[in-house]
Amino acid sequence: MTGARTQVTVRAARAADVEALADTAISAWEEGFRGIVPERVDPRTAWRPERIAERLAGTPADGSEILAAEFEGDVRGLVLYGPSRDRHAARSEGEIVALYVHPENWRSGIGRALVAAALDALADAGHSQAIVWTLAESPRNLAFYESLGFARDGGTQRRPSFGSPLEVRFRLTLADRDIGL
Repeated sequence: MTGARTQVTVRAARAADVEALADTAISAWEEGFRGIVPERVDPRTAWRPERIAERLAGTPADGSEILAAEFEGDVRGLVLYGPSRDRHAARSEGEIVALYVHPENWRSGIGRALVAAALDALADAGHSQAIVWTLAESPRNLAFYESLGFARDGGTQRRPSFGSPLEVRFRLTLADRDIGL
């Protein structure tokens, strides 16, 4: 994707990206989830560099993958995607599990480029639907996914490991994807 003066490059995450991925995820979490996810839930637990390195070094049992986005030469975003984690999901459902863009780079096209690449990969893997769970109390997240063509499908959940804020599920038919890059 090309912006007015900058370019976003999306590629498979590499071991050399671990520190930048952790910094991006933690910074985005702290800024974006403030006041929604309880402070007792520490993003450093989920996004420890060692944990990211282990994931990148092997093949995760859940079939998920991480893409990194470079912006102006630095890793500034990531998307984790794979088969749907929903218990009763059809095999045709893929999921965007996590999307983080460093807060200094919000609204730069990084998130849109990452989602586009993840949706393409899900379609290439044979999925016909993509879902994403996002915070019901985050107008920014809700508007972002709606702008990409995702629609709420009525699903809700509260995950205790995430502090139990209300999450809503969005869905997109992959054949209909056109997120305007």
